[in-house]
Amino acid sequence: MYAESAFLLVAMPLVACLLCVEGRPRLIVASLIAGMTACLLSAYVSASFAQMLGAPPDMATVEISPFVEEVMKLLIPLFYLAVMLPKSDNINLCFIFVAVGFATMESAFYLLDAGAAEPGILAMRGLSAAMMHLSCGLLMAFGFARVWQHSWLRIAGTVGLLSFAITYHALYNLFIAAGGAAYYAAIIMPLATLLILLSAQRITGMLKAD
Repeated sequence: MYAESAFLLVAMPLVACLLCVEGRPRLIVASLIAGMTACLLSAYVSASFAQMLGAPPDMATVEISPFVEEVMKLLIPLFYLAVMLPKSDNINLCFIFVAVGFATMESAFYLLDAGAAEPGILAMRGLSAAMMHLSCGLLMAFGFARVWQHSWLRIAGTVGLLSFAITYHALYNLFIAAGGAAYYAAIIMPLATLLILLSAQRITGMLKAD
């Protein structure tokens, strides 16, 4: 019940905002809400799989959660693409802000689970997780815009991009769980990935509004 309560408290202002905006701002707010919802549902699905498989916490964190979370995040842009037939820049925004919404809700759940901690530790953990989800979102957006230009590449390209995002996410979780030097590698990995992506002219242009 704590998770659902946190979700409602964070999501309701965005729902109210959704009624007050149009165009691209509405897409951004809707994507944030969808990403937060995906995070809540992912927690249930991951827990169900872990219980069915009898997976210990470490296995669930590294092998189950990354798969479930990345699939859930992908389903939202796919639904948006199938129903709305959006422009490429809009589908990019959807990928990015779904990731932001997911990371925001995940940080709220982490705070509920772990309780109060040093502000520096919470800031580092929240920023690192947000950058990891953003890295996956940017990678998916960047690749998706290209593979979907060719009908023969859509299925294989989407599976390949999803597999890459799951592997990246699993490595991050593995490093975090390992602790020690690996923990700091997990902090640096998404930051380095974002810097590489944002240094590319096409990615930078993709984030600019018209």
